[in-house]
Amino acid sequence: MKDKNVILLGPPASGKGTQARQLAEHLSVPCLGTGKLLRNEIEKGSAVGLEAKEYMDGGRYVPDEVILKMVESWLAENPNGWLMDGFPRTLPQAEALQKIVQPTYIIALDVPREELEFRITKRRECTSCGITVAVNSIDENACPECEFGLLISRADDALDSFKVRYENYEELTLPLFDYYASLGTFNKVDGTQSPKEVFAEILNIVEK
Repeated sequence: MKDKNVILLGPPASGKGTQARQLAEHLSVPCLGTGKLLRNEIEKGSAVGLEAKEYMDGGRYVPDEVILKMVESWLAENPNGWLMDGFPRTLPQAEALQKIVQPTYIIALDVPREELEFRITKRRECTSCGITVAVNSIDENACPECEFGLLISRADDALDSFKVRYENYEELTLPLFDYYASLGTFNKVDGTQSPKEVFAEILNIVEK
């Protein structure tokens, strides 16, 4: 299964990160999450990180040329199967990636905007292991996965920021659905189901 190249798409708060971690482990392939890569660069204070921070803090997408340099380098290090979490996000990115390597499966999580806004108010990220979880109360701050880190709201999870990110998603990423459908590799999954049900549906696709 290591020769399978999978792209997982979906709007912010659709559950891409959770599904990507499980699927990468199941397929035994490395997972590329451009958001995580960019946040790492921001923490290091690198030039590309500082440039990206201005866009991310405003809920905007980082320019294609910055992202593509990072992705191409990552692909060179991981040639034998991979999973991409939320990349490509724009049609130029998709077309550029297609010239480098052809994805085996494109899987998109479909979740209505109202559900996404509800989720965003409950989403927290662990400061230690990086897992994303939904909390039941604002007092819930212990990570259920590693038990060491604290659960905090991400800077880009403010509702105003989310609205900007969702509008960008509609404008820039939704056109990819038609693009990949024309290539015959596109699959849509109902993301309103439980995480377990979503994962089962994804497995049915990649194990055909």
